[in-house]
Amino acid sequence: MNPVVAFAVAAVAITVGVLVLRAHQVRIGWLLVAHGVCFGALLGSAGTSTSHAGMVADQLASGSWVFLFLWLVLIAYIVPDGHTLSPGWSRWVGLGLVGVVMFLVGSVGDSEGFRSEHHGADPPLAWLPEPVSGVLGIVGLVGTVLLFFGAGFAVRARLRGSSGEGRLQLLWLVWGATSLPLALALTWFAYFVLDGNELVVDVALVLAGRGLPVGIGIAILRHRLFDIEVVLSRTLTYGVLIVAVSALYALLLFLADRVLGDSTAGGLLAVVVVAAAVHPTYAWLRRRIERWVYGYRSDPAAALRRLSASVEAAEPLRVVDTITASVADALKVEHVRVETPAGSAPKSPHETRVPLVHRGDRIGNLVVEVPIGRTLSAADTALLHDLAGQAAVTVRAGQLAAELQASRSRIVTAREEERKRLRRDLHDGLGPSLAGILLKLQAAQSRREASERDAILTEIREETRAAITEVRRVVEDLRPPAIDEVGLVGAIRQRAASLTTGRLVIEVSGPDQLPPLPAAVEVAAFRIASEAMTNVVKHAGASRCRVEIELDATLGLTVTDNGRGSSGPNGRGVGWTSMTERAAELGGSCTIASRGDGGLVVRALLPLQVSLPHEPPMEVAP
Repeated sequence: MNPVVAFAVAAVAITVGVLVLRAHQVRIGWLLVAHGVCFGALLGSAGTSTSHAGMVADQLASGSWVFLFLWLVLIAYIVPDGHTLSPGWSRWVGLGLVGVVMFLVGSVGDSEGFRSEHHGADPPLAWLPEPVSGVLGIVGLVGTVLLFFGAGFAVRARLRGSSGEGRLQLLWLVWGATSLPLALALTWFAYFVLDGNELVVDVALVLAGRGLPVGIGIAILRHRLFDIEVVLSRTLTYGVLIVAVSALYALLLFLADRVLGDSTAGGLLAVVVVAAAVHPTYAWLRRRIERWVYGYRSDPAAALRRLSASVEAAEPLRVVDTITASVADALKVEHVRVETPAGSAPKSPHETRVPLVHRGDRIGNLVVEVPIGRTLSAADTALLHDLAGQAAVTVRAGQLAAELQASRSRIVTAREEERKRLRRDLHDGLGPSLAGILLKLQAAQSRREASERDAILTEIREETRAAITEVRRVVEDLRPPAIDEVGLVGAIRQRAASLTTGRLVIEVSGPDQLPPLPAAVEVAAFRIASEAMTNVVKHAGASRCRVEIELDATLGLTVTDNGRGSSGPNGRGVGWTSMTERAAELGGSCTIASRGDGGLVVRALLPLQVSLPHEPPMEVAP
């Protein structure tokens, strides 16, 4: 390599190292200075020496080429804070340095390599036996290679656990490291295609010597200089494209020369093939690399497809977790959550909230925690809104699934409570009464005096009446008997009549004849109407109340009054909650609202599957 170029590259590395030292990153700064010194000394030298002292120096520096990369590799293990990621990585680096020392010791004893570089001259220094040197050299070379490649895994491990400023610094290190494979590809291209063109080789060495030190310097000193995600994406795209096109061009030239024996025709063929492959290859590379660097903001359709696929495969009660994971992967962020309007936390400067709107109703927010040092671009924000629009439907479905499960749990609990109550009523009330009746019948049977038997039978008669009353009470709690006796409308009229007073008139209107209705609908309608009328009597202070029953695709029940109304939702008690829950258990609804001219309106809609009777067709007499 030209000594002037070598010293210029070395000066860049040394300058960056001094600046890093001034930024109080001592270890990284001294390693950069060491890299610059070694780069200039090794590549700026005049070549092999013929003097005894020079030959001794050449022999001792046989494996010194490792110092062209060793210092940069060590920096990769300790960026950005000057320390390794963990004690385990520290031990790994220590073992790797032992391998470097073994390689250097073994290289000094490589007599064959020395003779080939010095025109058959023997090494001036007596060293370890060649078998020992060979074993040390091979083992040390393996350890050195593992140390070099381990740096990539160390950086990857740091990237996985980093965010904010540290992540930006590591991405600048990755950007600088892209110069190494590019320099290696240029070197191969120069040797295998251009017959060892020295200019291309020098360019490759300059790229390798400057790229990584400059990237490290920016990572430590000015990691906010540019948007590193965009810089890294473009660098990887064009770097891989250049290498791929060059390799394809060289391969086509080689095959044309071997098969056709005409390099000119091969060159034309290579140009045509490369020109046709450049654009689709560029588009494919850019899409893949941008997706790896900063998610799916350049391909929102793919992000939506991935979200739909993940939601479809998720369990119904875990769709929210699936959505947050998909959004985090699409935007390359760590924390995403869905919060309800009631559970909204104070907004943080590092959080971005997008409302989740379903059919005009805001059901919550999609919250993205943006890492420190990163801001969402316009493309990121647009993708986030697209994902939120898709997620709102799924989140609402998940909420409904959770509500359905909770409703089923309440129904099962209510059923078991009802069974428990029935068991207690029958066991503690009716059971002892019947047992007492049986005992008294036996006692009456044993009495010979008629007066005694009559007295016992009188007691039995009273206890039997009490037992019958208890049975009626239990039955009425299960299902009001008036519904079976006079129908739903008649049962509500009877209840209204019992609640009517001199100060309150309750009117009930509805069809005289209703088709057969589901038993659950009848009971729910009767209980809602009874509760609404009871509330009017107790709390409304009204003079008139009207109950209307309508039947269409659903059973509609409306209770209105002219009382005081309600001051707001806080005044609603257990009775109002009971009405809404009874309607919801059947898949219906119950709304309670204030009237404009005073009073309340209770409106319940209960779904039913009823085949309404149709009038028979008219027959025309002959």
